[in-house]
Amino acid sequence: MCETKICQLSPSVRLTSFTDPSFKTMRITVNLLVPLTTGALAAQYAILPALASRATRQYPDYTALGRRLAELYGASLASGVQQIGPYQCLSLSAGGIASRYAFGGEDMFLELSRLLFSVLLAPLTDAEGLFPQDGFDQEKRQLLEQKDAEFSDKMLYAHRRCQELLFQGQPAGIGRMGSREDLAALERPPLTEAWARLLREARFEVFTLGDCRPDVEAFRQNFAGLGSPRLLGPVPYQEPASCLRVTEEQPVGQSKLAMAYRVQAAPEERMLFLLTSAVLGEPTSSKLFLKVREEQGLCYYCDSAYSWASGALFIESGVETASLQQAEAAILEQVEALRSGHITPEELRCAQLYLCGSLRAVEDSLHRVEGWYLGRAFDQDGLTPEEAVKQVQACTIADVASAASRLKPAVVYTLKGGGEGWNRN
Repeated sequence: MCETKICQLSPSVRLTSFTDPSFKTMRITVNLLVPLTTGALAAQYAILPALASRATRQYPDYTALGRRLAELYGASLASGVQQIGPYQCLSLSAGGIASRYAFGGEDMFLELSRLLFSVLLAPLTDAEGLFPQDGFDQEKRQLLEQKDAEFSDKMLYAHRRCQELLFQGQPAGIGRMGSREDLAALERPPLTEAWARLLREARFEVFTLGDCRPDVEAFRQNFAGLGSPRLLGPVPYQEPASCLRVTEEQPVGQSKLAMAYRVQAAPEERMLFLLTSAVLGEPTSSKLFLKVREEQGLCYYCDSAYSWASGALFIESGVETASLQQAEAAILEQVEALRSGHITPEELRCAQLYLCGSLRAVEDSLHRVEGWYLGRAFDQDGLTPEEAVKQVQACTIADVASAASRLKPAVVYTLKGGGEGWNRN
């Protein structure tokens, strides 16, 4: 039987434990959340989790660390960087088999937590107190390659550009890794202090997940003195003065249309706006899929997504260049239908089934469980997926129409392609 407990280890560190013996594995993750301030600082922080997890003082090279992971029955050590609204979220995680499957009777939770704390508190530095040169060069190159890959993925690129335009001049417009120029300018010397500053200033969200139970006091001791108390929340709402229209051209065969709406919503309305997005454009029963893509054939894809952390709803599509104006008009027609309450009981029911199915699947994956409760640190603290299902089921057509009427058009971004002989994306 699964059990979820939330424990405040200190004003700046919170531990969420999700214990479920039906899993044969476990996972421990430390998330460090800091406000986005500048692209240069975002780039510095972005490289740090990967650098820290390459080697530790106890396991001073990639080979020694890899050997230890192999000894722990093929355990894994991972790092990540994501953006949650106006925050940069840096993560370190260790995962492996449950202790009951260890042939030697090892306490796998204890071993994995020791390894993770070694990465967090004692990463390897050289004689000058800097992260080793070879690791820095490799991780910097990988970040630059990742940035280039994001530019090449035009669906992702169009979304990022739309988000940048939506929040230009605001922290949420900086992006999780800063710009490519910020990454290219990275140097080793400032990174040691950046790591120390990160440990001092971050808000820590710690997760233990799967077939394991944490020693709360041991975790409290290991995190003593770390972090800085801070309240987490979505991007502050700003009423759009007008709808910003930006068109850029690139040599691609399929144009991209990305539209953003701002919305001022209370935390308890999150499920309502997720349902509104589902009625509009997520499942195959949605208005955008049926009316714009299938009936009119105007888009290769046409989806919507509500971002609670950004306080925004995005509509994104892939369109033939010659059909851009027609596609935009068709999308706006469906948004207006939603606002006017032209929603059939079947559309609402299908959207509710789609969203409730997704919510009920949260506890089938440790990764999704972590994502769910990390999100709850920003709104509806402690809300369970099953409680969220009840909120979705209680929503009516009138509720969805009222929510849609509060969407304020903010950005229309077009990545325009075309031209004979241009490469198709």
